[in-house]
Amino acid sequence: MKNLVDSQLIQDTFLSLPSAVIVVNVRGELMMANASGSRLYEYLPDYSKSIRLDEICKQRKLILGHPIRVLGTDYLLSAAPLDSKEYHDLIVLVFEEASIAGAIKQQMKEYEATIQDLQTIFENSYDVIYVSDGKGVTLRVSSACEVLWGKRPEELIGRTVYELEKEGVYYPSATRIALERGKKVQIVQQTRTGRRLMVVSTPIRDSAGNIVRVVNASKDITELHELEEQIRNLKEIIEGYRMQFVQLQESQSDTDRALIYRSKKMEDIMSLLGRVAVVDSTILITGESGVGKEILANHVHRLSPRADYPLIKINCAAIPESLLESELFGYEKGAFTGAQKNGKAGLFELANKGTLFLDEIGDMPLSVQAKLLRVLQEREITRIGGYNPIPVDVRIIAATNKDLQTMVAKGTFRSDLYYRLNVIPVYIPPLRERREDIVPLVNKFLSHFAQKIHRNNVSLSKKAMSLLEQYDWPGNVRELRNLIERLVVTVEDDIIDADDLPAHISKGVPRPADSPDRNEPIVVREVLPLKQAQQIMETQLLQLAARDTSTLGEIAQKLMVNQSTITRKFQKYGLQFGK
Repeated sequence: MKNLVDSQLIQDTFLSLPSAVIVVNVRGELMMANASGSRLYEYLPDYSKSIRLDEICKQRKLILGHPIRVLGTDYLLSAAPLDSKEYHDLIVLVFEEASIAGAIKQQMKEYEATIQDLQTIFENSYDVIYVSDGKGVTLRVSSACEVLWGKRPEELIGRTVYELEKEGVYYPSATRIALERGKKVQIVQQTRTGRRLMVVSTPIRDSAGNIVRVVNASKDITELHELEEQIRNLKEIIEGYRMQFVQLQESQSDTDRALIYRSKKMEDIMSLLGRVAVVDSTILITGESGVGKEILANHVHRLSPRADYPLIKINCAAIPESLLESELFGYEKGAFTGAQKNGKAGLFELANKGTLFLDEIGDMPLSVQAKLLRVLQEREITRIGGYNPIPVDVRIIAATNKDLQTMVAKGTFRSDLYYRLNVIPVYIPPLRERREDIVPLVNKFLSHFAQKIHRNNVSLSKKAMSLLEQYDWPGNVRELRNLIERLVVTVEDDIIDADDLPAHISKGVPRPADSPDRNEPIVVREVLPLKQAQQIMETQLLQLAARDTSTLGEIAQKLMVNQSTITRKFQKYGLQFGK
């Protein structure tokens, strides 16, 4: 027994216990007690009647919470045999005041309720709560991880966030970033199951300032992100329709005007377009500037099954090469300096399920031609700065006033793209080759512009109409339209006569094919003031030089003068260049 008492561990344990602890033998004789137990032992009643010490020793029984009263104080007595071969007949008695035990019991219930509340919060307040230690080892994670990460909690606990991030369970790791930065962070996380989470990661420090825990609270924002994508797509669709509406306004009813014709050549063209409009074959419209290529593109779209979807137009010659690619294919956010912060949809996306009209296709740079060819082949685009292909369902109508076959031979236009575009070739003859269309077009334009400025009964004299029929119209329908608009606005009389026409028309300047001597570049048929003759000659030269020419600089080279001179002459004679 002395060895038991001398044991420092036993002594320290007995002295530190707040309860009264007594060690007795099977006969109830005191063998050992702490201070509280020694005082209590002297007044103990005969507890052996309710507690059989011999049974406790023999059967190794355990008694818990047996009520006993000592000096008016209620205690709960617990008894257990000492688990030792040397002292197998000794019994440990522990006396706990009932009031204290009850308070502890109540406190334990409160702790259990608190733990239950915390557990409920842990599982339900966020989509995922994730706890790791200061080294990134997973300690605890809520059950929602199985849905959002595709892993059960037991598959995550004990593993580091570095391993899980490397495996692609989630990316990036908010815990890793918080540990690296040593502060609270908020990120958007992508999971292996395709979900997007908003994660707030908070480091917990000990008294020494060391990070001992990192707690992550996550919220699933996948549906919010998808809703944002839908809103963005709707905005792009609305923008597409807005562009189409603006283009229709700018066209000033060109569609209706283009359908005014009488010639057999135009009848054949309109018949062909009526047949091909209902299919999705690519159309290449060629012809001189001003013949109405855009108008026919409008007509095809209106007759097609795509009429309820956008018709998007772009002039490839009017946009710098550096911007043309982003206009057509769009770009992701941060793709280049000056890009919109959320990126931008290209015209192919805006024209999805509709029609894209590529005007002046002959001016498209070779670098963009290659990407356009891929879109025609793959039916998908990739935004600048992006990696994910976007399917597009777009019908292409292209137009040019250039000879693409010659450009292919010179290597300035891709042959493979040319054959992709030239599925349905449509050539629109110039107005001088279908003069029977001039009169109905003149009448249509007269009516249109007179109504626009609220004038009635405006008409042309027979002589004026005859002169218009004889004129070559190097600017084609556009030139005719602009002239009629000018006449309706500037001529005060209701009848527009030959004298009201510009000099180069009213004086009957012959067409080159009508010249008496085809070898003479200039033919003088009558005497007229030198200043007037100079005006007629310069006007004709400017119009002839403008044919099959895309810039004022090229006209200046042909006529061997400065470009500023060409610009001044165009303004002086009221001529218009290009579309």
